[in-house]
Amino acid sequence: MITSPVFLLVAAAAWALLTWRLWSTRRWLVYYITGAVGFVLLAISVLRTFGLDASVEYVQAQQVVALAGLIGIELSHLGASGLAIPNHTGWAIFDIGIECSALLETFAFTALVAFYPAFRRGHKARLVALGVAATWVVNLLRILLIVGIINALGTSWVYPAHAVFGRLFFFVATIAIYWYLVTRPTIAVVSGNLEEA
Repeated sequence: MITSPVFLLVAAAAWALLTWRLWSTRRWLVYYITGAVGFVLLAISVLRTFGLDASVEYVQAQQVVALAGLIGIELSHLGASGLAIPNHTGWAIFDIGIECSALLETFAFTALVAFYPAFRRGHKARLVALGVAATWVVNLLRILLIVGIINALGTSWVYPAHAVFGRLFFFVATIAIYWYLVTRPTIAVVSGNLEEA
């Protein structure tokens, strides 16, 4: 990850120039991969360099505490993004880090839509807004699922709740979001182009 603001600026300029060059020469596949992957790496680097990822994790922790309260689980918010989860064996500590913040998935979705050459700008903006909102909600539900499992079954369930059930839920939900908002419209565009040909 890039941590120097100056190097980050240089890397961003080089990426933008290369991406523009690939777009202008209509090398669509290389343009799409370069644009999308570069965007994700630069976006995550910017957030980490300026500490904005911690702000997102803090907001998510606050929202999870509020939502858990609605279903009868009284969580405590620890530090920036930690959650103290009560259960019959005591307390379990769960921290919302970069992996549980869904920032990677959010930026990946944004990049896949933004750099896809077949979608129009207005359509891209709507898809990105829907995808980011859906990913945020699904991620909160994932964290609530982890909290619920730990609260019901105890501290020994921290690892399976996070690494198995939380990841499985998030994976399936993310695939559904990508399918509905990216893959399905792409198939429609390709089918329309084939029919015209």
